[in-house]
Amino acid sequence: MNGDETSAQLSHLLVRRSSFIRALAERPRDKRGLADDLDTSRSTVDRVVRELLDAGLAERAEGRYRLTCVGRCALGAYDECLDSLRGVRAARDLLSMLPADAPLDPAFLTGATVHTSTPDIPDSAIQELFSSIEDAERVYGVAPVALVGQLRPFYETATEGGTVVEMVIADELFDRLAAAPDSHAVIADQLRHDSVTLYRGEVPFRFGLWVTEAEAGLVVYTDTGVGGVARNDTEAAVQWATAQFEALRENADRLTLDSLDEVTDDG
Repeated sequence: MNGDETSAQLSHLLVRRSSFIRALAERPRDKRGLADDLDTSRSTVDRVVRELLDAGLAERAEGRYRLTCVGRCALGAYDECLDSLRGVRAARDLLSMLPADAPLDPAFLTGATVHTSTPDIPDSAIQELFSSIEDAERVYGVAPVALVGQLRPFYETATEGGTVVEMVIADELFDRLAAAPDSHAVIADQLRHDSVTLYRGEVPFRFGLWVTEAEAGLVVYTDTGVGGVARNDTEAAVQWATAQFEALRENADRLTLDSLDEVTDDG
């Protein structure tokens, strides 16, 4: 039997016998205790205990059954998987707006709060972004797409309290913004700001990303504007989003007023 088959059998056992495994995780029990606490027959308990012993998930000690280290680790992995699936399910509407190959780690979705725009309140989702950054000490961001009308409010919100801002702007987006007088002026103002550093580079995905010291966020764009936002304050989500930003920043070019003017002159 190969490793995949063994893993599949273990997964099947965890799903089918989760109530028994959780009961043993709480405290050791004998067979009568399992039957009484789980309101099941003694024959069922005999069968389940044998399965758990054979799989190495449980062991007998002093007349009672308890989880082994293998059993506790397997239960932990199973619960992490369930949490991840709940996150994917909660973000289903948001994820449906992204292409199938979007490089989004399920770890970002575990424990995330999702906000989607509605026709009656079209700006409700983007307000979640502003709420996240307004009191932050630092903001890292990735912008593959931008709503020009939101550029100035974003930077004003981010820098109002002296927040340190670093942003990677996609090459195509930067060229377009630099060529438009209004957005050109916004970028120029930010490049003069002591606490703002902007970069341009290749961004291989179509969702926006931001990270503060407290949480990470995702912005999904549609043809009609911002489709939705996800926010997550778990360590795993912040680490993943930070890693995405740092990888892009490493290969990006820092922007200056001179480089901005060069794009304008070339246009």
